[in-house]
Amino acid sequence: MRKAIKGIILSFTIINSAMAQNSAITEFVNSDNLTQASVGFLVKDITNGKVVAHYQENTDRNPASVTKIITTASAMEMLTDTFRFKTNIEYCGTISDSILHGDLYIRGGGDPTLGSAHAPVTCDFFSEALIALQQKGIKQITGHIVGDATVFREDGAPFHWLVEDIGSSYSPTPSGLNIQDNLLGIVISSDSTGISCTNCTPFTSLMQPKIEMTQAPKEKSWRMTKTDFSWNPTLRGNLPMDSKQYIKTEMPEPALFLADSMRNMLLAAGIEVALEATTTKWYKRDSIRDTLFIHKSNTLKEIERVTNYKSNNLYAECIFLTLSKQQDTIGPCVGWRSANVISKYWTSKGLEANRIFQVDGSGLSMKNAISPKFMVDVLTYMHTSSKYQKQFLYTLPTAGRNGTVASFMKGTALEGKAFVKSGSMERVQNYAGYINANGKWYAFCIMVSNFTGVRKPLVKQIATLINEVIAADNK
Repeated sequence: MRKAIKGIILSFTIINSAMAQNSAITEFVNSDNLTQASVGFLVKDITNGKVVAHYQENTDRNPASVTKIITTASAMEMLTDTFRFKTNIEYCGTISDSILHGDLYIRGGGDPTLGSAHAPVTCDFFSEALIALQQKGIKQITGHIVGDATVFREDGAPFHWLVEDIGSSYSPTPSGLNIQDNLLGIVISSDSTGISCTNCTPFTSLMQPKIEMTQAPKEKSWRMTKTDFSWNPTLRGNLPMDSKQYIKTEMPEPALFLADSMRNMLLAAGIEVALEATTTKWYKRDSIRDTLFIHKSNTLKEIERVTNYKSNNLYAECIFLTLSKQQDTIGPCVGWRSANVISKYWTSKGLEANRIFQVDGSGLSMKNAISPKFMVDVLTYMHTSSKYQKQFLYTLPTAGRNGTVASFMKGTALEGKAFVKSGSMERVQNYAGYINANGKWYAFCIMVSNFTGVRKPLVKQIATLINEVIAADNK
């Protein structure tokens, strides 16, 4: 009798829990700001495999930056958490009487952290290279300093990114040889002599913008137009007299910048370099190279932590492109091959990867389409089946505490208990990750596309929905 009563009570508890969860979802999707929106939602208790709450979870939507979960999970599985990018200092020619009769090459391996402001552990790549040359006794180079970025196909800006994103401070074009986040700061000044470029940070004489701005007593306004690999962008707009404008933009060709900076550093150190810096894009020599020095990056685990904590698009793209080598070690890394590698890997693990579309690693492309179910499936696998479970969890920021989700769920019962990647674009707001509550682990993903109104109230609504669903499951 007592067992029967307990069973009835348990049944009512389960029913009430389900009703509370359904009520929370219904209230959310019927909100005024979501009447025209597409919503996908899935919460799964990965302790026992039970689906806790769901709504149109099989429909692919624009994942925005939660794409980085797929990218970083895939890379950790295939490359391992201790993988390190390599950048080689090589030479072509002979060394005699302290003279390198030939060229010095910097061969990139896709490392996004060289000189990066976001690198987990900073390094002085230039000092390391100088020491390597000094140890070899080189005091003169008769040829070029050559930046070799051919590990990635040199196509210029990704064709599937929006024009408004290309070249911006948050989406510099990935290169096989990256340096200082592939970004330049340009200062444009207006005085009695006119408008001119007065400074570049980091300094380079390569950047020579064409100034077609006018002095006018109006608010500052500017627009930059350029072509791939061009160091002569055109700036148009207005700049009032006796004022300055700081513009942060992508480096047109990081490989050339690095080679030119290396040449200047060597000259300052007393090592003569006869010819100008160049890249393999403009200069090729088909002969065997010898290695002087190999620089190794931080571990992939640390790089992915930056990728997910700061939603770093450059880091994500370099990780994504590097996965090409898992399919074919011949030829440069390209995005379509990386996408194939990722799809085949997750298919081999029993996931329905053939039902998603991924074309980049960061989520900037509008062509990406991933379902909440697939996202939760990957998260579930990483937590229950991957030997990198702890390492992957380490890469995700904590809701209400840090990273891009420092304010998400703050002040709620789940503050500090959710490990989440956010993703946002115009009219898109997504979250995916883990929740650890009452001894249970949950994987979840929510995707909202084409909402109306401002973003902040929606973020609060999402936090409320997730809190209510988790609370109902633990009654």
